[in-house]
Amino acid sequence: MKALQPRSFTVPKFVDLTGRVFSRLTVLKHIGRNKSLKQLWICHCDCGGFVRVDSGRLVSGNTKSCGCYLKEKVTIHGGWNKSSYNTWRAMMRRCYNPKDKDFYKYGGQGVTVHLPWHEYASFVADMGEPMGDETLDRIDTYGNYKPDNCRWAGVKVQNRNTRVRQNNKTGFVGVSQTHSGTYMAKVTVGKKAFYSKCFPTIAEAAAARKELERIHWGTA
Repeated sequence: MKALQPRSFTVPKFVDLTGRVFSRLTVLKHIGRNKSLKQLWICHCDCGGFVRVDSGRLVSGNTKSCGCYLKEKVTIHGGWNKSSYNTWRAMMRRCYNPKDKDFYKYGGQGVTVHLPWHEYASFVADMGEPMGDETLDRIDTYGNYKPDNCRWAGVKVQNRNTRVRQNNKTGFVGVSQTHSGTYMAKVTVGKKAFYSKCFPTIAEAAAARKELERIHWGTA
């Protein structure tokens, strides 16, 4: 009887996956091989988590996330097909996923999400559901996503709350410096402008701006 020859084993050719995106995962770096000699990678998930995955599971699609995808499918949180859920996912992506098109304006600028809000259930418990055309708005547009800085707001309110333009030297929306060196606040209703008196400091003018908003826009 012919003796069986031992099978030869060829180590799979290395394919660099760095930077590639597989479902919710972005490959960050290669960290070696596992016991089966499969290439291992550290990946960043859209939800902000990290996970170690081998090449086979990435390429085949068997691993789609850090575990959040499966958790979402088996967790009854009532968020499917709701605006709040889609908003939550978009918020997490732009703050924690460098591949998101808006990351440079949020996570890239140091904007973070309130830690309990990393779980959708906590976010919706605090914020509830939007009405009509409302979307998630940060009251302080330079601040983080957290309960006391977020609200559901319509397009009209959000347009008033946009970040200060680069040519505004004061750093505060609706506050400008006069020729005499003092500071003045302004809001616009339709085509009519309303001005505050002049103040010696930016802080006083910024406070006056908030008061003008309350009087003429009805905002808190």
